[in-house]
Parts: sequence; structure tokens; C-alpha cells
Amino acid sequence: MADALRIPIALGEQESSQWRFQWVIRNQVADVVQPDLYDCGALIRSIRVARMAELNGMATTVHLSGGFGFVYSLHFGSCTARIGPWQEYKKGVETYGQWFNPPLRIVDGSITVPKGPGVGITEPREILRDAIPVVEVGS
Repeated sequence: MADALRIPIALGEQESSQWRFQWVIRNQVADVVQPDLYDCGALIRSIRVARMAELNGMATTVHLSGGFGFVYSLHFGSCTARIGPWQEYKKGVETYGQWFNPPLRIVDGSITVPKGPGVGITEPREILRDAIPVVEVGS
């Protein structure tokens, strides 16, 4: 299919096997590898896929379902040498951007990578101040 089309083909969002990714990369089945940060085994295994792709001259982009996942995509992109020009974004900054210090913002299609420990969330007490405690019945 990739040979018949003029647009770059990405694949891998449903793939969890490092061996199959290796085969795809070795055989240049696609133009871009696209591991899913959840299905592929989180950051470390996805970075392994990206490094295999880089060694074979291929770019990498990630696939990730919405919610807070955009932060993991940012971290992945920040440590992937040959990150592709097409990155998936399913919102999130609008909801969670204020959880970071400084707050995350999108400017001209770019977003900064959080710099705090872990994924970069600011003081959790501030985030949880309006949370309602869940108490076990009978306690």
C-alpha cells in the first residue's frame, strides 16, 4: 500500500510486539512507525521502537487515546531523536494545562514539555483542593 500512495503511511497503533515492529521497520513496510504509548508498553518500549526506526532512517510518531495522554506524548517526543512532523493531539491542555507550573499553553502549534518531577504536575494539594473524599460505607 505504501508504494501505491503518495502520502506517508504510519502504522503500529495496535501493535504490542517488539518483534513485529522490528519486522515492519526492517522491511520498510511503512514510512512512519506509530507505537501506542499504552498498547506498546509505555515509554521505554516505545522508545525502543523509535530507536529501531531511527537506525533505519524512519520517523516515529505516537498514538495515544485522549485524556491526560498528551503529557506522555510530550515526554516521548522530547527524548525521541527522529520524531516525525505529524503528531496526534486529542486536546487536554485546555483541561489540564493549569496543573503545571508554568501552565502549559499551545502557541503556533507547539507546546512546551513539562519540567517538573514525574510528568511535571505542580503541587497536588492545589489540584485536589475541591475533591470530595470517598469514604467506605460503614466507616
